[in-house]
Amino acid sequence: MRHLSLLLVVILGLAGGVAAQPAELMLQWDPVYNTVSGAVKLRGSANIPDQQWFFVEAAPYVDAADAAWAPIVSFQMSPVVDDVIGTWNTTLLTDGFYQIRLHAVNSAQESLYYVLAPIAVNNDGGIINTEPVQVLESPAAPVEFIENRLPLPLGGHIQDFDEESQAALRASGMTWVKKQVQFGISDGRDLIEEAHALGYKVLLGAKGDKNQLAADFDGYVADFAEYVAYLASQGADAIEIWNEPNIDREWPAGQVSGANYTRMLKAAYEAIKAVNPETLVISGAPAPTGFFGGCAWGGCDDNVFMAQMANAGAANHADCIGVHYNEGILPPRAQGGDPRDTYETRYLILMLRRVAWPFRNADIPMCMTEIGYLSPEGYGPLPRGFTWASTTSVAEQAAWLAEAVTIMANFSDMPVELAIVWNVDFDTYGADPQAGYAIIRQDGSCPACETIAALQR
Repeated sequence: MRHLSLLLVVILGLAGGVAAQPAELMLQWDPVYNTVSGAVKLRGSANIPDQQWFFVEAAPYVDAADAAWAPIVSFQMSPVVDDVIGTWNTTLLTDGFYQIRLHAVNSAQESLYYVLAPIAVNNDGGIINTEPVQVLESPAAPVEFIENRLPLPLGGHIQDFDEESQAALRASGMTWVKKQVQFGISDGRDLIEEAHALGYKVLLGAKGDKNQLAADFDGYVADFAEYVAYLASQGADAIEIWNEPNIDREWPAGQVSGANYTRMLKAAYEAIKAVNPETLVISGAPAPTGFFGGCAWGGCDDNVFMAQMANAGAANHADCIGVHYNEGILPPRAQGGDPRDTYETRYLILMLRRVAWPFRNADIPMCMTEIGYLSPEGYGPLPRGFTWASTTSVAEQAAWLAEAVTIMANFSDMPVELAIVWNVDFDTYGADPQAGYAIIRQDGSCPACETIAALQR
């Protein structure tokens, strides 16, 4: 009988029941020693945060969904750190291939596992296993997120999570990153993994197909809810449910209403919380507009749409109310003087009040999932529909974004829990001049990074 000795460790952080010992869940095993018989001493550590008990169990080496687990080392209450966990009497099992798992339970009755396989039990000499033993499952190491030092948590909407965009995020002190994903096309898993590895939290803006939604509203809502639940299961820190659902560019014409949208929000919220209660659910921010004069076939004004949402109980099915603001041409503190008109959506403070009013009786914050200032500087004339921003300079963009952060952080009518800058690194400058909103300018500079960073405490 060979004793098994290669340490395979998963560090969870400093906590648990043994003072000054790292919290971990692991079994020591040399992958070369893949065949066992008789009495096998199992060594390792069972010392997760708030641990209540642990035991070891085995099952035939089959798919996890079909595995029938049975204890091979009895329940223990005291933590173990780098020591003998127990003895596995393999003679009680029929010869064959097995998987074993160290199973720990915390005070919230959550189970964590460390699984090894394949291991051949060979008491009668009839089995030879040559496949190395591998770790099939282990507790995920907790993400060590970057500490926010800005007046409120701030992030950037990115096109690519590359070195350039990461440098801008770091330089400005942002701790969140946002990307839009499409049901049936993308799921953001790579971004979640890469961003978490660097300490950033991830907001996914989840969209779908408005034509499929129109064809089978209830069926598509149910499918979309499963999709966003999957995003939550992959570790998304926040999910915005749809994008600008008050206009027929994003939602089926003739079906635009805050009540209809809230049906989707409710289904998505319940599905997300069932798989990951920690994921922040943000209602889809309406497009700021007064074009419809209320509601029409092609959409609703955002204030009317949000009032419909509030009346339909949206605050009971979200953690945060989503907001967009991207048409300012004056400093954020301004509440009048826009040469276009005096409509509320032109002014940041009035826009915030516009959102707060319908939710004044609900205990819920808002999340500014898109705030940006458009500047053509360095790119040339703006296309039709965007010429209102023709005189906005890059210096103004930088100064106004920083001022907006301060205003949102101190807005008392309805707390702003999170803000996302639109955008960090987009490079398209055509009919939709996205690059004009980018804080990384055409020459590679980022003046807004400096003005925002100066707000750090």
